[in-house]
Amino acid sequence: MIITEQDIIKTYDQKQQEQCRLYYQYKKIKQENPSFGYKRISKLIGHPYGKTRWWHTKKQIPVPIQTIIYLKEKGLIPLTEDNCKLPLIIKVLGTTFGDGGIFKNLNAIFLSSSELDSVEEFGKDIKQIFGNEIEFNSRIIEGGEYGHSWCYQNTNRSVTRLFQALGAHIGRKSVSKMIIPKWIIQNEMFSDFFFSSLFGNEIGIPKIHKDNNRTDSLDFGLVCDKKFYKNRRRFLNYIQNYLKNKNVKADKIYSMQHKEDKKKLLIRLAINLNFDNLMNFYKNINLSYSNKKTEKLTKTIKELQKVKLRRFNKLSTTTNKLTKRNYSEEWIKHNLRLTDKSLSFILNQKPVEQWN
Repeated sequence: MIITEQDIIKTYDQKQQEQCRLYYQYKKIKQENPSFGYKRISKLIGHPYGKTRWWHTKKQIPVPIQTIIYLKEKGLIPLTEDNCKLPLIIKVLGTTFGDGGIFKNLNAIFLSSSELDSVEEFGKDIKQIFGNEIEFNSRIIEGGEYGHSWCYQNTNRSVTRLFQALGAHIGRKSVSKMIIPKWIIQNEMFSDFFFSSLFGNEIGIPKIHKDNNRTDSLDFGLVCDKKFYKNRRRFLNYIQNYLKNKNVKADKIYSMQHKEDKKKLLIRLAINLNFDNLMNFYKNINLSYSNKKTEKLTKTIKELQKVKLRRFNKLSTTTNKLTKRNYSEEWIKHNLRLTDKSLSFILNQKPVEQWN
């Protein structure tokens, strides 16, 4: 069990929660005593019969119960780990910690991206989770200073309540805590879907440096108010542990003052750039909602293969001035930060897809 009816109810204020308690109490008494009228039941629960009359005629029931009924019809409450829609739900959930989110007033769930096909894919996943009629609540807005970004929004309140109950991030990220739901952290498969969309949103893909001998940095960055520094460190530690389990080293976390806002920090998790580590990231980490990043990473690795091969060939034919001998293969591997595995991979010019 991941979430139940009660988890949905808890996303509402105390007044609405109390209305749900009374409504369930009314339903229980009515079920046990079919002959009781709404006035008699109202006295038993100590509530004005005006409400129980509406409940009796089924014309108005508490808003959280309406949300639960809607989600039940979609097969989403109760939500269990064997639900066939769960992978898509977790992918969407991951975006709320990245370039997506839920507005503070719960008016909509959204995803912003410079890639139109990414927000369209996000919208298709929402439709697959909630059904075709959800498109009535959907829109894609073109934005950005030069019109080069898009934002998908869905204003169905039942959608936002489901993701709120699942632990989605609500409101502006830089001025609030970010906490990955425990049920995600404790399950490797759930973590794969969650981090695929989070990395797809937030990871900075490297390119070959202008010196044509190495790559730029591969890192995951966050911006926050200084008072949330410890929270962000903890958040990045979870990402470190996930990457470690995927055989990807990310040893360093560093922070600096934001250039445009002195009250904020930029905190980065740096992923090691040796060839083997880069290949393990490519092979073991999926990137959802960003085809361009996947293409860019593939291109960078192919170019890096050529760079390493060119440097190896050059070093292997260069004579050391002191010993007047060619450099050994072991010395070259160390210099190029290669292992036997990666050296063989590069020398044989294997396609990146064959790394294992």
